[in-house]
Amino acid sequence: MIFEDLSLLKVDKNTSIKPFDCGDEDLNDFLFNKSIPFSEELLATTFLIEGEQKTIAYFSIFNDSLKVEENDFSSRSSLKRFLKSLVTHPKRHLKSFPAIKIGRLAVDVSSKQSGLGKMLVNYIIAQALKHNESCACKLITVDAYEKPPAFYEKRGFEYLSEEDNDKDTRQMYLDLTPYINAIV
Repeated sequence: MIFEDLSLLKVDKNTSIKPFDCGDEDLNDFLFNKSIPFSEELLATTFLIEGEQKTIAYFSIFNDSLKVEENDFSSRSSLKRFLKSLVTHPKRHLKSFPAIKIGRLAVDVSSKQSGLGKMLVNYIIAQALKHNESCACKLITVDAYEKPPAFYEKRGFEYLSEEDNDKDTRQMYLDLTPYINAIV
């Protein structure tokens, strides 16, 4: 697939969405029936990656806050280790961290395994770092479906806890601090 022939477009009320099928009815339904209303109500911003004839991929992001609760962890000491890994300054009592959430990320079945999903996550990371120039954002979060967690694991996302191990989705996060320190 040649990525140079693709366009990145922000969804708004005037957007006409080209054909798309990622193989997941919920993700398809969001794109065609909810992405525009979510945009109009400032609930999520959706971006399309379009080819000449169809939508190749899309992602939807919004502001989030990762709230860390003691019952997310097997013990108080594991909670303290987690907090210490995120915040090295003395205010470790902070239990809510500013984040950007990947609400949806989907690639058309014809473009799976093309590397486009990885490129989109890298783009989201770059946008979050840019966002940090004007408003702090510590994490990128995602509620990963049962199968995609390996996709997010490969990109450095970690599980918040093991408490949702048997659920349909797993809460994952990516700490942006190493990325900021890498570009300074």
